Amino acid sequence: MNTSSRLIALVASLLALSGVILAAMGSHLFDMNGMQGIWQIASNIHLFSAAGLLGVAALLVRLESRWLMWGACMIVLGSVIFCGSIYLHVITGHTFSGVTPSGGMLMMTGWLVAALAFVRKS
Repeated sequence: MNTSSRLIALVASLLALSGVILAAMGSHLFDMNGMQGIWQIASNIHLFSAAGLLGVAALLVRLESRWLMWGACMIVLGSVIFCGSIYLHVITGHTFSGVTPSGGMLMMTGWLVAALAFVRKS
């Protein structure tokens, strides 16, 4: 594995670990006050992002691509912002207006940049 693929695989694994932990905590630890649905959405996106990033890491083993690496970084950051703000909202009751959608847009942009990596040559 090259450095890029190893880094993305490590971050994806940690993202998956934290996703499983937070899903379990949501099921057993917190009083959701009717917000189980949004916690579930955050958990699903959290875990699917981790799985997708493991695929990106596998691609980076053979395909050195700055675009793919940038896309992966945006996906990671967007996932942390999007899912994290939802988790915090459920736990604390505070709304982080503008933060959650920004994280979602960053994730979407990351996947678009990753898709563009397959169209471009570098």
